[in-house]
Amino acid sequence: IEEALHSLFSSFSDTFVLFGGATLVLFYGSQRHSGDIDLLPNCDETPKAERIIDSISPALGEVAQALGLAPLAITSIADSEYLLKIKVESKDQRTLFTIDVSRTSAVIKNELVEQPILTDDAIVKYPTRNLLLLHKAEAFLGRKKVKCRDAFDIKVLKDSGAQLDGNLKFHLEDGVVSDRLEDPDFINQRIAAVTPKRCESELRESLPEDVYRQLAENEFEPLRQSLRDLFAEWLEQ
Repeated sequence: IEEALHSLFSSFSDTFVLFGGATLVLFYGSQRHSGDIDLLPNCDETPKAERIIDSISPALGEVAQALGLAPLAITSIADSEYLLKIKVESKDQRTLFTIDVSRTSAVIKNELVEQPILTDDAIVKYPTRNLLLLHKAEAFLGRKKVKCRDAFDIKVLKDSGAQLDGNLKFHLEDGVVSDRLEDPDFINQRIAAVTPKRCESELRESLPEDVYRQLAENEFEPLRQSLRDLFAEWLEQ
C-alpha cells in the first residue's frame, strides 16, 4: 500500500487526498488492518483507470517479485462518475488491496495535512484527525448497513482527542446525513447494532489479538460508548 501511495502521489501530485482506514494506520497509529486505499479527488477531473494502473504497476511489480506474489493482476472493477475502483491481486488470485476513488466526503483544505511517504518526491495529502472524525461520523450513519470498523475508527479518533469543532459540526449537520441526525431513534438503533456478534465477524481478523480480546471482554461497550459520546448532542434532542 505504501508503494502504491508513493507512485500515486508522485505521479499525480495535488490530485488526490487520502482518507479512510489506511490514513489511520499509516499516519495516526491505528492497529486495525485496512485493505483499501480510499482517495478523494482534489481536482475537477480525475485520471482514468488506465493511467492510475500504469503509474503503480512498475513499483508494485518489483515488490511483488521480491515477496513471491508476482505476477500481479491490477484491474479496474468499477469505473463510473461516482466510483473508480481498482483491484490488486497476487498470482494466487488473492486480493491484496483495492484503490477506491470517490467523491463521498468533503475536502476541506484547511483541514488537510501533508507528509512525504517513502521518499520526499511523494507528498501525501490527508485529513486531520478532526476531519477524519467527520468522515467516519458520516460513514457510520450513512451506510446501508452498520460497519463495526467505523465504530472502532471513531473510538481511535476520539481517544486521540479528535472532535467536531464548529465548522465541522456545521458540515455534518448540513451534509449527506443531516436527516439522520434529526432522528435520535435512528442513531440509537445504529449504535445498538454494534453487537458482539457483528464485531466478532468484522474485527477479529483485522485487529491484534490483545486489542480484540480487551474489547471482547467488555462486549465491545467501549465502541458503543464512543459513538454515544460523538453523537451526544443529537441524541439529546
